[in-house]
Amino acid sequence: MKDMVLGDRYELLEGVGEGGMAKVYKAHCKSLDRIVAIKILKEEYSRDQAFVQSFKTEALAAARLSHPNIVNIFDVGQENDVHYIVMEYIEGQTLQEIIAAEAPLSPEKASEIAIMICEGIHHAHENGIIHRDIKPHNILVTKKGIVKVADFGIAQAISKKTLTFARDLVGTVHYISPEQAKGEPVTPATDIYSLGCVLYEMLTGRPPFDAESTITVALKHIHDEPLPPEQINPAVSKALSAVILKALEKHPSHRFTTAEEMSNALISQDASLSWMRKERNGTTIIMSPIQAGQKTPSKRRKFRPAGMVIIAVAILGLLSGIWWVMGGSIFGKEVQVPNLQGMELKEATDTLAALNLKIAVAGRNFSDEVEKDLIISQEPPAEQTVKTGREIAVVLSKGPEMVAVPHVVGLSQADAEIQFRNAGLVRGEVSQNYDDRYEQGIVISQSPSGGEAVKGSKVNLLVSKGKTPPKVPMPALEGMTLEKAKEKLSEYGLVLGQVTRQESSTYKVDVVISQDTTAGILIEQGSTVNLVVSKGSTGTAKTKTLQFTLPTGQKSYQVVINVTDSQGSRQVYKQTHNSGTSVSVGVSYSGSGTAEVRLDEERYKVFNLQ
Repeated sequence: MKDMVLGDRYELLEGVGEGGMAKVYKAHCKSLDRIVAIKILKEEYSRDQAFVQSFKTEALAAARLSHPNIVNIFDVGQENDVHYIVMEYIEGQTLQEIIAAEAPLSPEKASEIAIMICEGIHHAHENGIIHRDIKPHNILVTKKGIVKVADFGIAQAISKKTLTFARDLVGTVHYISPEQAKGEPVTPATDIYSLGCVLYEMLTGRPPFDAESTITVALKHIHDEPLPPEQINPAVSKALSAVILKALEKHPSHRFTTAEEMSNALISQDASLSWMRKERNGTTIIMSPIQAGQKTPSKRRKFRPAGMVIIAVAILGLLSGIWWVMGGSIFGKEVQVPNLQGMELKEATDTLAALNLKIAVAGRNFSDEVEKDLIISQEPPAEQTVKTGREIAVVLSKGPEMVAVPHVVGLSQADAEIQFRNAGLVRGEVSQNYDDRYEQGIVISQSPSGGEAVKGSKVNLLVSKGKTPPKVPMPALEGMTLEKAKEKLSEYGLVLGQVTRQESSTYKVDVVISQDTTAGILIEQGSTVNLVVSKGSTGTAKTKTLQFTLPTGQKSYQVVINVTDSQGSRQVYKQTHNSGTSVSVGVSYSGSGTAEVRLDEERYKVFNLQ
C-alpha cells in the first residue's frame, strides 16, 4: 500500500504501526505540504457496513475536538473499499513503550502524565464524547514531553459494536471499567476508571488486576478490590494512592465527578506539581524537568519526642482493646473457597453461607457441557483461601445455544451451506438422487427440516442429480476386447467404470471376462459399468503334436499353422510340402485354445488345445 495516494492528496510514505483494527502510515499531505498520520481500517472491518457507518460518525464527531492533549483528527475519507482517518503525526513514544522501558515511573512523572490525560479527556467529555478505551497503547508522548490521547473515533466505533461481557470481551480487558465488563451504559466516569488503571500501572509496573483468562480479569474488575499501590511501590504516597483508589471505585458515582476534579486532586497531593495549576488554563502542559528519584521537599510538621510517645501508647492501647473485644479476629477469619461448578444457585448459596461467604451472579453464558441454571465457573476459584464475608462471583449456564434451522429446500447446495454458516450450523452428510422436480445441484430435502437445533449441529442434505435419465438394455460385453467394449458402452450412453485385470487360461489378454451389470437388464443412461479383463495366463506352457496328411489335388501346398490361446493369436509354423505328404508339427500354448491349419491361405483343419 506504500506509494498509494488517498483522496488525491495524501501520499503514503511508510508504515509506522499496526493495531487490532487498523494499520497506521506516515503520509504527506500534498495540499498543505505537511506530514500526517493516516489510520486505515483493516479489511474485515471495512466489509462491515454497520461498523463503517459507526466509525465515520464517531470519527467526524471526534474531529471537532481541538485540544493540545488530544491527537487532532484532520479528515475522514474513503477510497474505494479503503476507509481511513487523517490525523496529527506524533513523533515520540506510546505510554505502553515508556512503561515497558521505565516502570515503575516516579510519582511526579506518572502524575504529570495522568494530569495531561485528564486535561484531554475532560475537554472531550465537555463536548459530549467519551473515549471508552483509555489504555497505554492509546496515549502518545511527544519528544517535547506533551501527552496526547489518541483514537477517540475508533474507540467509540468498536465499543458500540463489540464490547459485551457475556459473549465477546473485546479490547484491552486490563483497563475496562466494571460497567463495561457488565455490559452496562458508559459515562465519563468510565474513562476516569480506565485512567486510574493506567496510573496504577505506571507506578507499579502492573495493572490493578491480572489473570490467565479475560473473563477472570473482568470479574476481578467487578468484584475485587485492588491492592493499594503504596504497598507495591513504597515511593507512592498515601495521598497519591488515595487518588488512584478513588478513580478505581466500583460504582461510577463514587469516583471523581469529572476528569478535571481528578486532575486537581493529583496536583493537590504533591506540592511539586503546583506549577501545573498555574499553567493549565489555555496553555499546553509539558513534562517538568524533575527526574525519577528526585522529589521536591515539602514542609511537614515535626512532633516532639514526648508527643510521639503519647501517640504511640494511645494507638497501642486502642489496638489492644479491639483485639481483646474481637477475640483476635480483627482481620477476619480465613476459609477455603469450595468448588461450586455444576451446582444449582440455591445449593451454591447454601454451601457458601455455611462458610460465611456470599454469592454474586456475574453473568450467564451458553454451554454445551453444563446444564441450564448450573454454575459454569467461579471467581475466586475452588481451594483459594479468602476472608469470611467475601463475595464469590459465579457464571451460570444458559444451556446449549439454540438456533433456528433455516429452510433450504429449493436452494442450491452452495446457498444452503451459506445459510447454515450464518445460522451457526454445519452442513452434514450430502446424498444425491434423481428428481424430476428440481434441477441438478438443488436441495430436495433436509434433516432436520426446521424448528430449532443446538448451535453447531449438522444438517444433512439430499441434493438433486437432475431429471431421471432414460433406461437402456445392458449390452453383453463378455468375450469382447476392451476397446470394443468401450465402444459398445458409449453407443448405449453408458460409462466405463473400474477395470480390474485378472489371470485367465480361457480368455486372451485384454478380453472382457465379466461385467458387474447383467446383460439384458434395463439400466439408466449415464450409469457406470465395471469390467473384469483378462491379463492372460502365467501358468506353465504346454506342448501338443499336430499330425495330418496333405491332400493330392495339386503338386504342393504352403502350410501355415496359427495358435490362439490365453496369450492371444500368433503364427507358429509356415513351410511348403508336396501333396500327399504326412506332416507332424509340435506347438506350444498356454491355458486352452485352438490351432488352425491353413493350406495356401485356406482353412484346412482345426485342432483343440486343452
